[in-house]
Amino acid sequence: MSDWNDTHTIHKQHTYCYCGKDRNLLDISIQCKMCLNWFHSHCIQLDNLPDILFTTNYVFQCRQCAPQEHFERTPAGWKDICSTAMANLTLEKMLLDHTRSDWDSRHAEWMRWQGYYFNKKEIIPYVDQHWKSLCTERARTTTWWATLGSCLYSSKDTFRALDEKQRSSASDFRLSDPNLWHIGPQFHVKCVKKRRPSTSSHPDSDSTPPPRSISPPPFVPAVFPSGSSNIDHPFNRFGFKYTPCEPSILPLIGYQQAENSLGGCTISIPDKSSYVSVTKDGLTVTTDKGFRMCRANVGVKEGDWYWEAKIQNASAVSDGPHVRLGFSRREACLNAPVGYDAYGYGYRDKTGDKVFCSRPQPYGEPFSTGDIIGLYISLPKHRAKSVTRRRIPIAYKDHLWFEEKDFRPSKEMEALADPYRKEDTVSTKVLKGSSITIYKNGVSQGEMFTDLFDFEDFNSLPQVIQEKRSKKRKKVNEEDGLWTDDPPVEDDGTLGYYPSVSIFKGAVVTCNFGPQFHYPPQDKHGWKPYCQRYDEYMAEECVWDLLDEVSRSIKKNHL
Repeated sequence: MSDWNDTHTIHKQHTYCYCGKDRNLLDISIQCKMCLNWFHSHCIQLDNLPDILFTTNYVFQCRQCAPQEHFERTPAGWKDICSTAMANLTLEKMLLDHTRSDWDSRHAEWMRWQGYYFNKKEIIPYVDQHWKSLCTERARTTTWWATLGSCLYSSKDTFRALDEKQRSSASDFRLSDPNLWHIGPQFHVKCVKKRRPSTSSHPDSDSTPPPRSISPPPFVPAVFPSGSSNIDHPFNRFGFKYTPCEPSILPLIGYQQAENSLGGCTISIPDKSSYVSVTKDGLTVTTDKGFRMCRANVGVKEGDWYWEAKIQNASAVSDGPHVRLGFSRREACLNAPVGYDAYGYGYRDKTGDKVFCSRPQPYGEPFSTGDIIGLYISLPKHRAKSVTRRRIPIAYKDHLWFEEKDFRPSKEMEALADPYRKEDTVSTKVLKGSSITIYKNGVSQGEMFTDLFDFEDFNSLPQVIQEKRSKKRKKVNEEDGLWTDDPPVEDDGTLGYYPSVSIFKGAVVTCNFGPQFHYPPQDKHGWKPYCQRYDEYMAEECVWDLLDEVSRSIKKNHL
């Protein structure tokens, strides 16, 4: 590490890549997340590499750190987009006064870096022209330019206004650090305050390593190897969800849901934030971002169920890695912690608080690295109903997936998270007798929440959709016009409560869905290990497939 500058972008010997040659700032270079070395794009034997300078939203592993090279673009944040655009605009101005050799890293210390200011009226055309290269996996909304201006105004750590006292989205901005050699993906680990080792006493405590004094890299090679289950799949987003499918022996339905390739009950690969990394077995998760959430691949509608989560890395310091665990519904936000909205119930590591609608309340003991948290949910008997499935098979990167509309939050449930709401302005159905209980290393923390919200209550969404259709005088046929703007308001077989894990900046959690547990609940009876729910769900899928096949056969015979 001593041979590099502080930002790990310039080597003192000016040797980079497989070839050992110098870097030039005018050529696209990619940084490996493991060894942090830089590699010339023309030396990398992969396609779809960045085609614009100063791109930072990616993950790359060189063939010296992994069996084979791996490159993956990550979703671009507005700060990434603005930084890349301003860096390229700055470079365009500086090119007038320098030759190509001046941009070799060996001349970097002699370069005089001048901060060039740009107005959003200059930045917006550049972003618009290079949208595909800059805005990875970002929808081009009608107000994206306003969001860009808001990012420039609010990101004081990255962008400096010409007049800070009069700072606004209409100000002229420059990069806070004008040295373009310092721009990179920021993979290096930042130190945090030291803390005392965990003293929890349980069977695993002797073999549990003491907490580190620094946050571990979010991408650990032994846990998250190259080729893990984080690529080559769609993500549930933009109102759609995806499940793997395969050809069916039933001729009319054509396709059926495929078995989980990771085996049984695991973390759902498409139903997670795109910033969450998952191991090959689908049980261990981490992220290098702020709070992001992932869920199990099956939910529950009734019965008593139990699963455990082993905390591999979590810290008591405010800016260290953190974890929240709990249960959430399909409508819950994946780019926020469980308990952020009215669709989930969370348990917080730092304080032991329970969290609902972003409101923490005193509950149990805090937890950290080495602890094993048991999560128990009890739901009353559910009256079986027919399901309505409207999905189409699509091909995505040589695999087949069902694409279908996902459930959306209602205005009533969103209002529940409003800190200024009146207590009696929102009402919703509850599941009488339902509850969630938490166990820390086998010790019950008591019931965390009772009378959970009914997962089949869509509030006013059905009425809103019906009124919307009536106003437009739009007739919706059951077979035609598969994708309307309206979200589903009937069970498609996936409603229920899902085991949910939220992780923050380097936290690592391993899920255990059974059947063997470290601390099975001794004070509960008649419960099932959560892994059994997967087999039940797949059996239900077979029944629904047969019902759909019969229904289509009847309709076909009547034509």
